[in-house]
Amino acid sequence: MKQTIRGFRFSAVPAGIKKAGTDRLDFGLILSDTPAQAAGVTTTNLVFAAPVEITRKRLQSGLCQAVLLNSGNANAYTGDQGKLDALDLTAATAEALRIDPELIVPMSTGVIGNPLPKERMLHGIPDLVKKLDSGTFMDVAKAIMTTDTVPKTVVLDGETGSGPFKMLGMAKGAGMISPDMATMLCVILADMNVRAGFLNECLVEANSASFNCITVDGDTSTNDTLVVMAGGRADALTLGNKSSDCESFCSALKDACMGLARQIVQDGEGATKVIEVRVVGAPSKEKAAQVARKIAESPLVKTAFHGEDPNWGRIICSAGRAGVPFDPGNLDLSIGGVPIVRNGKLVSEDWEMAAHTAMKNREFQVTLDLRSGDGEWSILTTDLSEEYVTINADYRS
Repeated sequence: MKQTIRGFRFSAVPAGIKKAGTDRLDFGLILSDTPAQAAGVTTTNLVFAAPVEITRKRLQSGLCQAVLLNSGNANAYTGDQGKLDALDLTAATAEALRIDPELIVPMSTGVIGNPLPKERMLHGIPDLVKKLDSGTFMDVAKAIMTTDTVPKTVVLDGETGSGPFKMLGMAKGAGMISPDMATMLCVILADMNVRAGFLNECLVEANSASFNCITVDGDTSTNDTLVVMAGGRADALTLGNKSSDCESFCSALKDACMGLARQIVQDGEGATKVIEVRVVGAPSKEKAAQVARKIAESPLVKTAFHGEDPNWGRIICSAGRAGVPFDPGNLDLSIGGVPIVRNGKLVSEDWEMAAHTAMKNREFQVTLDLRSGDGEWSILTTDLSEEYVTINADYRS
């Protein structure tokens, strides 16, 4: 499906943020023809980056016309200068575009604690603006990659009583990925006008069902930002008030977020497997999530996944330290559809080889039934490999 959308233009350039003198794209721009309705979700980390602070404030208006993105530098923990740098860059971009700087939100990802190479970035802004007529959505998706091995994009078509609409989304993220957002930048565009308040409601629901249900390493970044822009042009159709129309739009947004979230896990740093950890029979949905997260983020469990070792004891041990009451003598556990524990007892059949074989698959499911209620929740996680350690040991090298 073609990765273009009415009302939006794109560009990306190598500004030398990742490394001076290279041709790697690391500076991107998304521009809507007119101010678009907008909503956003940002990191829960108390140490949030300067661009996050600016984006939060500017999205309060419910409008956005441009997103200025960079990789190679997070502009996090950079003090007042980091904020001033981000403001200077959005101001220079606004001047070049002849739009209000308050309608530009910045997004950054990369190494924490280093000042932005602002002068190189300022030098790159004229090229960014010039290339808006020839740049592509994929250019920007590539420009925000750090340890990602592939760009992550999604294209969806939808239908409402008001007419058809299209969604285009991009995301980056491979490490420092945990529920409550992660080291993730994501922009989703829709070519239909949607009331900002309703757009925010849809986004919160979509984020909860997608990006907050994934983990790679249990870390939550300083820079997580998810922005949705709807409209983009003067003649864009407007979403009607019918419940069916609203449901159609929200469903498409959720599908876009879930598609991008799964791509992030599939491209997790050093990951060779994607595992769905499903906890059922918990006292509540929240308690199920608590147990599932504890299992999905356990290094011992994740290394067992990598070794294709059905080490059920590690899984139950992790569940037991999640702070959720249940009866250990009354639970069920299966790996890859193979029953291992029933009613708190190891099954008598020859389960180990069957479970080991199931774990050889690229994707499989772990299901734990606490038999303590009706709450259930699922989270996507990865295995933990030697390559993950190598990537992160050498990250700043």
